[in-house]
Amino acid sequence: MGRPRMLQIVGLSLILSFIILGVAIDAGVLDGWDTGVFAVVNSGNYEALDSVMVILSLYGREVVWGALIVGLFIIGGEREKKMALTLGLIFLILIGVGYVSKTYYSRPRPYDVVDDLRLLVAKESDYNFPSGHTLIVAGGVVVAWLYLRRVWAALLSAEAALVAYSRIYVGVHYPSDVVGGVLLGAGCALIVCSETGLVDRLYDRLPKRLRG
Repeated sequence: MGRPRMLQIVGLSLILSFIILGVAIDAGVLDGWDTGVFAVVNSGNYEALDSVMVILSLYGREVVWGALIVGLFIIGGEREKKMALTLGLIFLILIGVGYVSKTYYSRPRPYDVVDDLRLLVAKESDYNFPSGHTLIVAGGVVVAWLYLRRVWAALLSAEAALVAYSRIYVGVHYPSDVVGGVLLGAGCALIVCSETGLVDRLYDRLPKRLRG
């Protein structure tokens, strides 16, 4: 079995797992676990940690991963530019997929349901499942492991995990929202990455001065 085929199978398996998770959430199967873990994570009251979690929640997605795309494209060679194109393409796809999923499941935010939680950031206008921040960084982690050395991929994975954790900590997502973001983000990213010729064609269409 070739690598593209393997990526497709794993990606589809993750997306199927996301769908099953959504069914379980709708059925209320995970309510006890969700609220229990949420309460533990959200109940911390450490000023320094609060500040770190707020920064990660607000800027860990757009700033870190946006800067990575720009940096790869500006100073990188052909491989790095293709990685930047892959990240940009996947992020655009995941924004659309995330919007559709949130609208379909229409799950309320914790602060609309749970009393006495600690909300450390402003309320958000969209629905809850899956976590959009986690969706994006999970897709980015897949690309990082496919393109970068292990040490850099591991560092980006740690940053992504902290971003996902921060979304629960600051009071805007349940744990299952984060799990759903990982499953859907990684699944979609794997399927896109299995289409090896797609990014090559995008790269070939760039002006020569922009190629590595």
